[in-house]
Formats: sequence, C-alpha cells, structure tokens
Amino acid sequence: MNSKDTLKKFCYTHRINVLDTTKRAHKHTLVNVKYFQFEDDYNKFVSDHFTLETESLYTIEIAESELERIADFENQVFNNMKQTGHYRLFETLMEQKEREKYLREKYSAVKKAYEQYSMMLKLAESGDL
Repeated sequence: MNSKDTLKKFCYTHRINVLDTTKRAHKHTLVNVKYFQFEDDYNKFVSDHFTLETESLYTIEIAESELERIADFENQVFNNMKQTGHYRLFETLMEQKEREKYLREKYSAVKKAYEQYSMMLKLAESGDL
C-alpha cells in the first residue's frame, strides 16, 4: 500500500474530510553543515546537503470525538514518553526510516541490497538459513 492509499484509509477510518490540498508547506530536511572550514573566514560554512522542499498542506475537518480518540491512542502508545525524552528517539527512528526509504527509491543498488538483506532476515527468522 502506497502512502496515498494509507492516507485515504486513515482519513476514512477516522472520518476526516480533506477540504483542500492545493497549498504547500516547507518540508523539514536534515542538513549536515561543516563549520570552520575556511581559515580566512570562520563565518563561512559548507553544507553537504541543503535542499528546499515543500509538501502538500492539508486542510481537514475532523470530529472532536475522533481527534480525542487519536490523542488518547497516541498517549497510550507513547505512554507520556514526550515528557521523559524518549519521544525524540521515536521521531529520530521514523526520520531514519523515511530517509532510508528515499535512498532505496533513488538508488536501485540500495534497493537491491535492501531486498537481499530483508530476504536473509526472513530466512534467518524461519530457520532456513
């Protein structure tokens, strides 16, 4: 199931009406900045990866009861981890997962290696290795 189908299913499940998707929002991207690389001016910096990306901005309608249900679910799943600092770990793992997905889609060699790795894991789990 692709991400569009996942969103449609989520919206249907939670009775969310999408009113508009024509607006754009800036997408946060990781930037690896190297400081103090130029001896003549330490204010200059080198950025290995800096792209300005946007994504669709959704305007939605959601019933209060559904919003409360989603909030309660997040509270149960994360068990108030936001206050203890573990929430950032989850966000970091999800960002890493998205970054890896992007690299698999961009580079066929990475995709092929990932598929082989996944197959080896499944074989190991089943005991057929």
